[in-house]
Amino acid sequence: MRPWLALLAALVLTACDSGAPRPALLDSRPPPGLSPRFLAPEGWAWGAIQTPGGPELRYGVASPVGTARRAQVLILPDSDEPAEVWFETVRGLTQAGYVVWTLEWAGFGGSGRLLPPYDMTHPGPAGSTPAAVDALIAQIIRPNPDRPLTLLASGDAAAVALATLVVDPPVSSVILSAPDLSQGSPLRPWEQLAVRAGLGRLPSPDWRPWSRSASEAAAPPGADPWRGRVAHGWRLANPDLRQSGESLAWRAWQARPHDAGASAIGNRPALVLSEDAWAPGSAEACRAELGCRAVIQPQLGAAPHLAPDAVRGPWLGEVTTFLDAQVPPAAPVADPPGRH
Repeated sequence: MRPWLALLAALVLTACDSGAPRPALLDSRPPPGLSPRFLAPEGWAWGAIQTPGGPELRYGVASPVGTARRAQVLILPDSDEPAEVWFETVRGLTQAGYVVWTLEWAGFGGSGRLLPPYDMTHPGPAGSTPAAVDALIAQIIRPNPDRPLTLLASGDAAAVALATLVVDPPVSSVILSAPDLSQGSPLRPWEQLAVRAGLGRLPSPDWRPWSRSASEAAAPPGADPWRGRVAHGWRLANPDLRQSGESLAWRAWQARPHDAGASAIGNRPALVLSEDAWAPGSAEACRAELGCRAVIQPQLGAAPHLAPDAVRGPWLGEVTTFLDAQVPPAAPVADPPGRH
């Protein structure tokens, strides 16, 4: 489609549609022929949580089969991926004994969408996603010292994780996987003017409606051939998961100064897995400034959970080793009555 036709179509849609929010998708259909390792783990359940003025945010949870390890993990996926792409990792973590949760951003994955076209990226109200993370932790997950919670943020969800940690939720430890704290491409003067005039829901000039060919070609660089196609498969089978380009308002939201820096981690144990130096500057700075463990390796790429086994295996090993260290020690067994 020619750029001006795409822009005209978007203008017609935004002008004519009532703008009713679309609810969260709580019954995604498995793509036909998908390998069982990429399907929902046993006992997986979806739910939704909502903050004032925002759309429903979709969360999911699976409990271990057998003995639990008295520890929990909350995964915040990158904005470019539905939570379904994490099923393989969730399965491995539940088999290791962890309760695993996921939560998607407002307007991404299977979370609710505020504005049409629903495959275009629109931001939720300011602070709505960190507020939803905090609400999910406080109201539903409810961690405590005997059932601690680790927050695992992937890609650009690192910014959401850091913003959430500012309010000091009961999160015991943090994992940042391939953290992306970049601020996107800057808006041109006329785009800034459009956003200030209340036209932020208009599409960026390069926006195109969702297409099968573009989705199929959108695998992360360096992804395993099979893992890299999982997101496309779920989107093909579930139109509510589809995402295309960005609205002007979303790009303006990306370009804003981040609400929180890495100091939000505080004194929590932290693990950073990245292909290059991240926000504090280097692995050494991570250790010196935050006391965290940093693994900086070029082969990790932007999505190590979707990489070939040679990369994903060591990445998952780092994650599980870190999580094992967060499991509280077992309570001492009391002597039976009458024993001396």
